[in-house]
Amino acid sequence: MPLHSFIRNDKTIIAPNASLRRVINRHTKDSLLNVIHKWLQDPITRSKLIALYEDEDKLNDTNDTNIQQLVERLLFHYEKLSSSGSKKKIVDKVFLEDWKDGLNYKQVAQLDMKYYHDHSSLKHWKALKLCWEDGMTQEKRISKDFRASFNTFDTTLTIFQSSFEKNWWIRISIHDGIPPNVLPISTNIIYVIYFTNSEHLLCSNIKREHKEFIMQGLLKTFVCNEIEEWDLKGKYVDSLEKLLLHRQSQGTYSRYRLNQVDDNPLLLPSKKLKKDDTQKNNDKSEAMLDDDDTTLLTKRDATVDDNFGPNEQPSLDVVEIKLSFPLNNDQLNNSIPLSATVLFEGTNVIEGLKKMITAGIAEPPLPAYLVDLHSNGKNYIEVDENNVVIG
Repeated sequence: MPLHSFIRNDKTIIAPNASLRRVINRHTKDSLLNVIHKWLQDPITRSKLIALYEDEDKLNDTNDTNIQQLVERLLFHYEKLSSSGSKKKIVDKVFLEDWKDGLNYKQVAQLDMKYYHDHSSLKHWKALKLCWEDGMTQEKRISKDFRASFNTFDTTLTIFQSSFEKNWWIRISIHDGIPPNVLPISTNIIYVIYFTNSEHLLCSNIKREHKEFIMQGLLKTFVCNEIEEWDLKGKYVDSLEKLLLHRQSQGTYSRYRLNQVDDNPLLLPSKKLKKDDTQKNNDKSEAMLDDDDTTLLTKRDATVDDNFGPNEQPSLDVVEIKLSFPLNNDQLNNSIPLSATVLFEGTNVIEGLKKMITAGIAEPPLPAYLVDLHSNGKNYIEVDENNVVIG
């Protein structure tokens, strides 16, 4: 997880306080050990004990072997504390011993980005689309210096960029109106996820007074002409990524993306129930159902598979559908245009629709705008009188 700082004062120390301890304490032991390991390997973030030893080592004109041994000794001590089962002892050693003077900006950014990468559903994410001119190559699209992109604005901020797996995470921390050695409030910290080799971003909530500034900075960073706000938002980053990047390979087509097709394309695909599902059907249901009921359930399962495919659907926690339809008036021999809005909410709306079909609550065939929720890539859908999605 290489972390790059794009500020000049990333060594500024955030003074020890209760807020800083909470930033450390919210991590799991494994997560905290992962971050501490990186701190001890980095001269900017390693504790003063090693920094002092390093200075003495340079004066003696020796190699880095002794420093590495000291790093390994400290890591061994932290791992021993972890194996004892007490996270508090690890936090106390960080907060009261090795970094008792406080943490610098880079350390705080590492803690924050690691935490929200592991708990991304704690943020509410909004999708953005980057719009470039035709002919612009991928290499020319992205600025090498994130800070320079924001530096033209009269705002004190820190920016860190980190690579988690294949995506870029960017943390923008706005420090206006507070001393440089104090943590900003959480609403002044914005997170941006860029899906590499794509035109899509996810952005956490932005305060209204910061929005224009952040958008202008992102325009300069990605060297694009425009940033469109996409009608897609939610808590689950992995699902939002699938809905943005794999819109054409969801539902029944997901089996091709996930390489679940038969080796022989001429053979008809067969649906195989998992062992647990088979046992559940045989032990609890089959003996209680007559032939008609069994046929009905089989038909519903086939409908679900035909419409949504065999794989779990991406998680959309909110879907809003605006419908337009005519109300026929026989006496006046005309129709009155009406509109209605239907709101679906839950941990996974699309999976909920599948269960409604299986339970017999939703009768097939479903309208296309419901079947294609996984491919529309939007929370808000407007449907015309012919049940066709607008836009």
